[in-house]
Amino acid sequence: MPTFYDDWLNMWDKSREEFNKARKWIHEEEVEYVETQQDAKVGLLVTPETGFRTWGSTSMISEIPVGAHTGTHKHGEEAIHIITGSGFSTVNGVRYNWEPFSTLLIPFGAVHQHFNTGDVPARYFSVMSPHLEFWCGMARFTQYDNWGKTTALPTVPVSENGFDDRGRRIVLKIGEAPTTMGAEGGPGLAPEDILEIDPEKPIVLGTIEGYAAAGIRPGLHNAGGVNFMRVGKDTNGWHPYEQEISSYLINEPHDEGGTHAHMEAHLYIIQGSGYSIVDGEKISWKEGTCFHVQGPQTKHQHINTSDVQSKQIRVAPGIRYFFEAMAKEEFPYLYYKVRPRLLREKAAAERERERERS
Repeated sequence: MPTFYDDWLNMWDKSREEFNKARKWIHEEEVEYVETQQDAKVGLLVTPETGFRTWGSTSMISEIPVGAHTGTHKHGEEAIHIITGSGFSTVNGVRYNWEPFSTLLIPFGAVHQHFNTGDVPARYFSVMSPHLEFWCGMARFTQYDNWGKTTALPTVPVSENGFDDRGRRIVLKIGEAPTTMGAEGGPGLAPEDILEIDPEKPIVLGTIEGYAAAGIRPGLHNAGGVNFMRVGKDTNGWHPYEQEISSYLINEPHDEGGTHAHMEAHLYIIQGSGYSIVDGEKISWKEGTCFHVQGPQTKHQHINTSDVQSKQIRVAPGIRYFFEAMAKEEFPYLYYKVRPRLLREKAAAERERERERS
């Protein structure tokens, strides 16, 4: 007679079957936009409603018309990145101004509203975790008023530094965000220090911290990045727990990223075109595409085939880091191959040194 334990023994295979059947990407032209009480125009990206098998997270794209505002509401923690437009958000009764490529973090339960004060529609990408919160009995959305045309701006205090009165950063403008040679931070390496990795014997990093500890943090993954926030870390003064818009992953034209494996991530393309190899499957992407790295140990690589830099918004929900720290022996962060361009640069430097010696 089968018991509950037989079901437990089958859980891994069942989850793999669900992940294999799930959707892996969505393009801009496939997004179904709707009007809600909160938004004049909003479309779901990577989320269970659109066929993805996420870890309870949802990414979406929203648009505020010229001269309009969203509704006022509160819910769980949300991270936002402004794509186009200018305006401000009120968060717990304080105004925070933003412009294109600003990043915001709405604390769990904070009452907030967004205003478009510019002359073009304000378009923004965001991520939250209503399904995870619901499973935990924590999902509560409270609507105070609906979106509409702005007839008068609220008279509220303005934050001059982007922080709230509890010392938490709420908004970071792109000009204030640090840039790095590598997506995970750190300076560049000399060609002779570039690691050559046997793809059959990947480097075991354990966690994203292991990436830095192994001394391979500089530029071995992507050509560069712009860093925003990290769950569990005091990066740029943020205090995120549940959502993370960590960075732009940037590759130069016709360049390839390194090959690595880690837990769940969402990637939204704001510039460039190309493809990624995700667990052996080719996912083509372009501006407006959002695709899913499922985890818990999904091998992948990003390739920019366009004539401009590719820029991807990288999202990692906080539940990833809860499991990454705990399960690093069973599902470590793995590194299979550095960027091919760096290996070519290393080979060229070695040839030059050989020429000088001869």
